[in-house]
Amino acid sequence: MSLLQVPSSKQEEMIKQELGENPGDIERGVIDLRSMCAANPHLPRPDTIDNHIFKVFIRGCRMDFERARNKFEAFCYARCRYRDLYIHRSLNEPPLSDVAKFLDIVPLPKLTDEGLRVTIFRVRPGYPESAVDITSAVKAILLISDTRLFDEKLILGDAFIWEASNVRASMAAYVAGGANAIRRSIYLAQGAYPQRMRRIHVVGAAGLVGSSLNLMRSCVNEKVRNRYYLHNKIEELLDHFPARILPMEWGGEEESFDVLTKKWRQRVEEVRDYLRNFNELCQVAPEPKYDNDIYGTAGAFRKLEID
Repeated sequence: MSLLQVPSSKQEEMIKQELGENPGDIERGVIDLRSMCAANPHLPRPDTIDNHIFKVFIRGCRMDFERARNKFEAFCYARCRYRDLYIHRSLNEPPLSDVAKFLDIVPLPKLTDEGLRVTIFRVRPGYPESAVDITSAVKAILLISDTRLFDEKLILGDAFIWEASNVRASMAAYVAGGANAIRRSIYLAQGAYPQRMRRIHVVGAAGLVGSSLNLMRSCVNEKVRNRYYLHNKIEELLDHFPARILPMEWGGEEESFDVLTKKWRQRVEEVRDYLRNFNELCQVAPEPKYDNDIYGTAGAFRKLEID
C-alpha cells in the first residue's frame, strides 16, 4: 500500500504547468522509452516494466525525452556496474537491518504547498556505535529510493533534510571509510534517478560533520550547492516547511519517526520481489562510453549538470 499522498487538483495543475507537461506528452514519452527498451538488448524488455515507472522518469526530466532515456539507461546499468550497492533488497535482514538503529530514512507522506516531496535523514539519538555502517546506509537509501518509484505520482521536486544534531565525533571516521559509496550514490542520484533536487536542509551541522558536507557539495554543481540551507535548531525548519507535513517530534502534525520508519520497512518488503526481479533483468551492461555517460573514466565520475 502506497505511503505517499498524491497532490491536490490545484497542486496537480500547478506542477504540470511548472514541468511543461501538455496533453499527450506523457503518452508519447512512454512510447519513446518502451521503444528504447525494445531496441536495446542491455535493457529489460518493455513488457516487464510498468508504464508508471516510465511516467516518473519523464516527469522527473521535465518532459525531456532524451534526458529521460539517458537516466533510465543509467538506472538500469547501475544495477550491473554497481551490484554491491543493489544486492540487498530488504531493510529487515542483515546487513541493512542495523541501519535503522542509527539512521532514520523517511520520505514524508504529504507534499509541501508547492508540491515538494520531503525526505528526512535523521541520525538517531543514542545510536549504538556497532550499528554505524555508512556503506550499508547508502544501500538502504538507494533501496528506499527504488521503492519510492512505485508510489510517487506527480511532484514538483525533492527536498532533503539531514538532521545531524546527534552525530558524535567518531562518525567522521565512519564517513571517511564510506566515502566511495557516498560519492557513487550522489552521482547516481543525480544521473540515474528521476529527481529534481530543489532544497537540501542540514540541521545541527557541527564542525565535525563539516567534512561530510564538503564531500557532498563537491559532488554537485554550483546550482545545487546554492540550494543548501544550514540550521542550528530543528525549530528553524518550521520557517521553511508547514507543520502539517513534519513528524510530531519536530513540532509537526505527522506521525512519529518510529511509526513512519516501520511503515517504510514494511513497504520495502511489499515490493521486494519486484525489486529483486528488476535487478536480475539488469545484469548486463555495455562498456561505459567514457566521454558522455555518468560513470566517467574508469574508477571515477564526472561532475553532472542537473536541473
